[in-house]
Amino acid sequence: MHNFWLLDLLLGLACLLVANQYWYFTRERFQSAALIIVAALLCMSLAALVGAYRYGIDPGITELHRALTRLSGLASFLLIGLGLLWARMALSWGADNRAPAYIVMVLVLASAIGLSESGMLMPQAVVDLYSALGLLLWILVALLELMARGKLSRNQAILLGGGAALVAVNALLIGTGSSRLLGLARTNWFHLLLAVSVFSLLCARPLFTMDKSSDE
Repeated sequence: MHNFWLLDLLLGLACLLVANQYWYFTRERFQSAALIIVAALLCMSLAALVGAYRYGIDPGITELHRALTRLSGLASFLLIGLGLLWARMALSWGADNRAPAYIVMVLVLASAIGLSESGMLMPQAVVDLYSALGLLLWILVALLELMARGKLSRNQAILLGGGAALVAVNALLIGTGSSRLLGLARTNWFHLLLAVSVFSLLCARPLFTMDKSSDE
């Protein structure tokens, strides 16, 4: 037994816990930037929890799980990268309201669907492209904080960037096969390491706070 459902459940819960932390910022400052990260994590969580249901209870929802996994691949990492960069740049657009976040989410999904349907790239290539772009933005924010000594401490910036790097290494070297690595199925390693990467986003929370001096 590979117990795929257990690690999917773990990933889903990790996404929900971190999304809950960012939901607080959707009612304070940098509302739009925080909201698109919440949306990204909810999308990833939904795919993972449906996967847990598929592997643990009903394999008949395999196609639904695959569709949600593809949607998560298209949107989650790119939205996370955009949200982190948005907060890092302290853009006033969307700082005190959530409307711009919905515009960004629609543009990301519409462009992904349009690119997939155009035939210019295979659907999986579009997923890989959007995920890679999101991870690059994620790493860029960590590097900017590390070099400029911004709101994040050195350790926070390293852990944040390490989370994105772990996702990339995870996808390239671990994958989602059923073969075993160190006694654990690769798919289980994939979801376990992805959950660790999601928790690294907690290090970015200082980016979503605003000093009182900036409001004066």
